[in-house]
Amino acid sequence: MIQTLFASLPFLVCLFWLILFAIEYRGANPAKRLLTYFLLVCTILYFSHAVYFHRHVALYSLIESIYAFCSLAVYPLYYLYIQKLTNSKPLTLKNYWVLLPSVIISLMAIFFYALMTEGERILFSEQYFFNQEGPDHLASFAEKGQMIRIAVMKIIFLIQLIPVSYYGYKKLSSFRDEVSNFYADTENKTLSPIRKLLVLFILFALFSAAANQLGRDFFLHEPWLVIIPSLIFSTMLFAVSFFGFKQHFTANDFHAETDGANREESLHGTGPSFELLKEKLHDLMDEKELFRKKDLHIADVALKTGSNRTYISNYINKELHLSFTDYINQYRISYAQSLMRDPDNTHSLMQISELSGFANEVTFYRNFKKATGTTPNNWLKGK
Repeated sequence: MIQTLFASLPFLVCLFWLILFAIEYRGANPAKRLLTYFLLVCTILYFSHAVYFHRHVALYSLIESIYAFCSLAVYPLYYLYIQKLTNSKPLTLKNYWVLLPSVIISLMAIFFYALMTEGERILFSEQYFFNQEGPDHLASFAEKGQMIRIAVMKIIFLIQLIPVSYYGYKKLSSFRDEVSNFYADTENKTLSPIRKLLVLFILFALFSAAANQLGRDFFLHEPWLVIIPSLIFSTMLFAVSFFGFKQHFTANDFHAETDGANREESLHGTGPSFELLKEKLHDLMDEKELFRKKDLHIADVALKTGSNRTYISNYINKELHLSFTDYINQYRISYAQSLMRDPDNTHSLMQISELSGFANEVTFYRNFKKATGTTPNNWLKGK
């Protein structure tokens, strides 16, 4: 009973989240819609796994070609989801070339199964997938074709992990840099959970590849072993779905805000020299305390310096080796510390965080610890 439950657990997790995503599909952003398709493919994939581990040979022989597609499509689909999160441009047919290997392998499976009779298909599945003994016979053209196709499928599965992982991580990192160079406060404007999940996704993919090389029949010999991959994949799928469900900020939202800034920038030239810009920034931050403005954008700074955000971003990145977020937070933390040092200070930490320009106390605590290595309370005790 327990083994039966664990054999079905990843499928049940996928089905649960697929239903939730499907309910919100009409009002969802394009990225979340793509994640819905990812979950649909995962649901079919792990349904196939459940059928396999429940030893429904005849049914598995019918759906194995669909399993072949889903097995190779799941990681490219997650990459397309990342692409949609980080790019506001609509996906074109050209973007979907990453699914081509899964389509070709699936069509090959359908073709070779079509050349078999029902009895031959079931016998092939029993012997090749379930490692059951059967009558000795010479492998037919279709059986040989299927064996080659399955071997190629395992190789493709391994090979596709490299570009999916590399380019997915690169896109997320690039988008993170764009966001941190536009907003002073990146609270609720980050893809950090997705980026971390990609790392986990790669680790799980490697585990999946190892299990794939061992062969699923390895787990049939010792059924309790199914519990290990079941828990790992169920946890990963739940995490991917949970964070994807909560992720609302995408490239579409980001570019909607930056479009207005771009229109303002068209009114300015390339901006003053770095030396003059340094003076203007000093006046804005040290004298006028612009950093205390909540929801501060680099476009606000560009407008007040008569420059453009690209020029200011280049100055902060190249001359100061900081992102715009870190640049502003340095001033905010320094200002908060000055208030906390004041012997006549009557403000609470929540009030200090607001006076310093932070969106909320949680953001203040996180950035304070990042800058000083300790919490505001501990810093007060040690000052």
